[in-house]
Amino acid sequence: MAQCTVLDNGVRILSAKMPGVRSVSLGIWVSAGSRNDPPVHAGMAHFTEHMLFKGTKKRSAVQIAKEIDALGGALNAQTSKEYTVYYIRVLDEHLDKASDILFDLFLNSVIDPVEMDREKKVVLQEIRMTEDTPDDYVSDLFSEAFFEKSSLGVPILGTADAIDAFERRDVLDFLSSFYIPPSIVIAAVGSLDHNEIVNLVRRRFAGLHPASPSFPEESFLKRAGVTRMVYRDIEQVHITLGTAGASMLDTKRWVYIVLNTILGGSMSSMLFQEAREKLGLVYSIYSYLSSYRDCGVLALYAATTPDNLQKTMEVIMRQMSRIREGDFGGIHIDDVKAQIKGNLLLARESTTHRMSSIAKNEIYYNRDIPEEEIIEKIGKVSSDDVVSLAQEIFQGSKITTVFLGKVDGIEAPDFGLPIN
Repeated sequence: MAQCTVLDNGVRILSAKMPGVRSVSLGIWVSAGSRNDPPVHAGMAHFTEHMLFKGTKKRSAVQIAKEIDALGGALNAQTSKEYTVYYIRVLDEHLDKASDILFDLFLNSVIDPVEMDREKKVVLQEIRMTEDTPDDYVSDLFSEAFFEKSSLGVPILGTADAIDAFERRDVLDFLSSFYIPPSIVIAAVGSLDHNEIVNLVRRRFAGLHPASPSFPEESFLKRAGVTRMVYRDIEQVHITLGTAGASMLDTKRWVYIVLNTILGGSMSSMLFQEAREKLGLVYSIYSYLSSYRDCGVLALYAATTPDNLQKTMEVIMRQMSRIREGDFGGIHIDDVKAQIKGNLLLARESTTHRMSSIAKNEIYYNRDIPEEEIIEKIGKVSSDDVVSLAQEIFQGSKITTVFLGKVDGIEAPDFGLPIN
């Protein structure tokens, strides 16, 4: 179990010792992501993440990179819909030096206007790269359709027009509104001592003053499914299709995990075996879960040639219908549970994965969730639970689908699913 210390100002410090490793993964998590972008500043959370790497009062961007490289460590960051994380992984003997670099960029970035202008160009290239990568771009298009008129539907990277209009005060306003002690979780896993981590953090973060976020989060209202076809002169049609998923707080999320694994979560899944291995219709096909505080989505991705689009959609819908009918294509639910357990335990051998796990658990549940509890919850999922959930969410009226490719003259395929 992770140890937890809370500073007087609300900063939470978590750590877990992992025997047999020489590394430490240390991350600063902020409960602010693209959902918190001001309406006229789409992409602000992600752009802010970029700017914190562009120099502090005592280190230039080049110095930050060189100092981490000199330690043989890794420094990175990620912005999601609901949080942003800055993290390092280094040998335990370099923890003090590496944490100084990480804490410095987080607390003392100067947000230089000259660097801002340069970084705008970088992010615009990142947006163009996404648009040139069909499997990434169709995911953004799907989110826009599924979460229509919601901040969840806006790309994390933002839009070119919004980014071009960013000014230094906009970044500073975002930092002062969301990078505040009650929103900060600092998590460390590996070869460490909890008291040492607390002392490292206390010296740098205890002086921060608490504040309240200025931009309240919305609540997503579920809507009927839609179908959108986007023309792109490429060889394949890329498909993302989805229906209602579990929120992070939904008690059905364990059933969703089992259902997703059966449907398209691995090489032995129904979709992969039928569409790729048996019929050769696709190279890539899989399903996945995305969960947020108040909602979620169960989605799948596939890519195929235009002449195989109808057959591929028929296969996808047939697998959904089979699960609704209690036919798991020869997959035994006990094997699925064993697979999930194995994936969980293997992932937890990584210090970075474990660090992410304890931080996310704190953000969403205010406690660490032991692996034994997760395994127990998964173990209680029955075949009837999976069938009942499939009947609830695999309905034609609830499914949103986006097609990206040479779709001119192609009619949207019939879902062939019942509408309850």
